[in-house]
Amino acid sequence: MSKRVVLLAGGGSGGHISPGIAIAEAIRRADPEVACVFACSDRAIDADMLTHASETFRPLPARPPTLRPAALLSFLRGFRASERQVSALLERHTIDAVVLLGGFVAATAARPARRAHVPTLLVNLDRVPGRANRWMRPRTTHAVSAVSTVRPFVETVTGMPIRNQAMPPGDRATCCELLGLDPAAPVLVITGASQGASTINKALPQLFREHPRLRGNWQIVHLTGPGHAAAAAHTWGELAGNITLCEFRHDMGPVWGAADLVISRAGACSVAEIEYAGIPAIYLPYPHHRDQHQRRNAELAVAAGAACIVEDTPDPAETVLALRSTLAPLMGDETARHRLKAAASARAGINAADTLAALTSTIIRTA
Repeated sequence: MSKRVVLLAGGGSGGHISPGIAIAEAIRRADPEVACVFACSDRAIDADMLTHASETFRPLPARPPTLRPAALLSFLRGFRASERQVSALLERHTIDAVVLLGGFVAATAARPARRAHVPTLLVNLDRVPGRANRWMRPRTTHAVSAVSTVRPFVETVTGMPIRNQAMPPGDRATCCELLGLDPAAPVLVITGASQGASTINKALPQLFREHPRLRGNWQIVHLTGPGHAAAAAHTWGELAGNITLCEFRHDMGPVWGAADLVISRAGACSVAEIEYAGIPAIYLPYPHHRDQHQRRNAELAVAAGAACIVEDTPDPAETVLALRSTLAPLMGDETARHRLKAAASARAGINAADTLAALTSTIIRTA
């Protein structure tokens, strides 16, 4: 193993793993002698993304916190077991710094690192810091936020880190060619992020089946989430043959680079990658989070005129109606879409991976 080792702790979704990969890539760019090890969840998405990125990782049995009696014991057992495993990692690999990527997995690394006197950097990724991040904040050596938070949390705001495979690899024509799309026709990307979103998977096919003229000459790329492509193909029905359907892509760069418009959930990572590519967006924030942090993630782009928000309501018919009223003007009016595109382009190209790598390096040097 290299002389210095950084442990990146976080996981449970692509929204935590993807920024971690971006930081690890930047750390190695700056100093190839530094090795990175991930402490992640035991969910399949973590192993899939980290294996594809050729990262070294250790799955932990951490579970999300809950007040439900039936699941509380599982959370406590998983938390304590994960802390023990992180302690063993700190000792075995002689970890020089820990990057806490937020969330319930990262929380299991904060206390062991403090006990072992290993410096930590907490990277808050959402505009509304979650319970785990608020718990970790006083237990960390350093803390920054990738985005401005709705209430004071930390002083330093860095911007979001973007991994290499989420960056468009060329101009729009190149990206369309990589996806087998016609660069002369506009492209609509539909995605529920790494896990998919069942309401989005149902609402968009229903919308285009009920209003076939809405589509015009648009090409549609629908990322359904793992295990949902077959069901989505059935929902699209006879339209599926003209839709590019896939469950998940590690290389989202060509998708973002080809898109003229995106319909997406509003996780912090999704919003950041969409903004990096300068794409106009319609966000359907996940509606069941008590703190509504996905809505908060999307609000700055909306305020800048680069995106719209549509409510994902319990009534699918209501969601379809709201989507149609927002989507129709953008798909049918190139001028309206270009106004949104101009605002989105003004927010493009921001990548804080190198900044966060440099902060990590500073912690290592002062350890």
